[in-house]
Amino acid sequence: MTSSDDHSYFARRAEQERRLAENAADSAIATTHSRLAAEYERRLADAAGPPVLAQPAAH
Repeated sequence: MTSSDDHSYFARRAEQERRLAENAADSAIATTHSRLAAEYERRLADAAGPPVLAQPAAH
């Protein structure tokens, strides 16, 4: 899986889990879906890698 594939997958799964959490009738199930969403969001952030800082232009 490429990082682009990872990004798309994790973003899609986080969104799905958030939606499932919002629609769950049982609070324990909602909590489980929320935790899964948070894990996908963490993986999404990790897949993005560290922020890249712009280097000053050489003169």
